[in-house]
Amino acid sequence: MKKIIYFLLAVGVFTSCQKDVQFNNPGFQAYRDGSLFRGIDIKAYKSISSGELNLVALAQDESVHLNVASASLGTYYLGSTDLTTTAEYDSSFNGVNLTYQTNVITGPVAKMYPTMSTGGSGYVSDCILTDPVNLTYACNNSHQTTGGSGSGLTLSVIANTSGVVTSVKVASPGNGYKAGDIITIVGGGNDAKVKVLNVEGSNGEIVITENTGDTVTGTFKFNAINTTANPLGNTMVNFQYGNFYKIPIITTP
Repeated sequence: MKKIIYFLLAVGVFTSCQKDVQFNNPGFQAYRDGSLFRGIDIKAYKSISSGELNLVALAQDESVHLNVASASLGTYYLGSTDLTTTAEYDSSFNGVNLTYQTNVITGPVAKMYPTMSTGGSGYVSDCILTDPVNLTYACNNSHQTTGGSGSGLTLSVIANTSGVVTSVKVASPGNGYKAGDIITIVGGGNDAKVKVLNVEGSNGEIVITENTGDTVTGTFKFNAINTTANPLGNTMVNFQYGNFYKIPIITTP
């Protein structure tokens, strides 16, 4: 019973966080390792030449920078080989300066690319579609893989009636992989290939849900690694339940 109460309280807190940000115009907030981060000075800089968008949220002794390749609506993945889409967190508590960034590093696989490099042939689907609206699958089997810089990765495949793999789910993340690794799926014709999108220590996404031309709104979450190699800092920082609401867009060259 206590677990249920704690769960409901947690849901209430996070729901409240999401509602609060919409009452602040503009607003930017998230949970950093369980503590609330709320931006005080918030701007969105859009480059006229490249179209890239840089969101900056400053708070006392800390800041968050979200960089995306475009200001268009959509989902932008972090920790991938697309270096125009990154997240950074900086802090200077008690004179200790730390910087955390989403980079291409090695580690257990977090997410594979949503599209296949090669669909291959002769595969049998491991997954059953349980929710056609949200495209949710239940998977009860997995395939071994070869290739890439790591080992131990297994994938559940979703294949069509012709035996072509259309997408995959990470069953076991393995270790030592990095974004961009090309993975071959064992089974079928041993010819289905898919790329690693990001790994667990450096990943996440920025979702732009509204762009009026003057303001931008969306959500974000990410893991980022400590790039200052300072023993006083944690090796990684985690941001969850991030929201930015009607941030003014400032054009730059």
